[in-house]
Amino acid sequence: MYHNKRNDAFRYNLNTPIVCYFEVTNINGNSTSSTPVKATLMDISNSGCKIVTPLNLNAASNKLQIILHVQLQEELLKLNGSIRWQLQSTSALYHYGVKFMMNESERRHLIAGLRTLTALRKITVT
Repeated sequence: MYHNKRNDAFRYNLNTPIVCYFEVTNINGNSTSSTPVKATLMDISNSGCKIVTPLNLNAASNKLQIILHVQLQEELLKLNGSIRWQLQSTSALYHYGVKFMMNESERRHLIAGLRTLTALRKITVT
């Protein structure tokens, strides 16, 4: 059956993946702090993104919240989100879907940055 994605956010694929960092801030409802972990940002939308990292977070067994640090142009964004899914692509890499948790002002700010990157042809809309 066809799923109408008219209400889904545009997904922006990065022509060159961006190095980013994330910190785990909450595991199963318990606040925690972690050192930033290096990851690769593969795609992004105004509602979430996909990152790749060698770290296995066991997302199927844990409810995880993170802060994603990503540099879009000159600006460093800190995006709060939750890990929604995990997929192991190789024995050394894990893909994660992140759903952003942000207010409308933060969302508009992110969309403006994504439009700038689109105009500069650094990302493409899918």
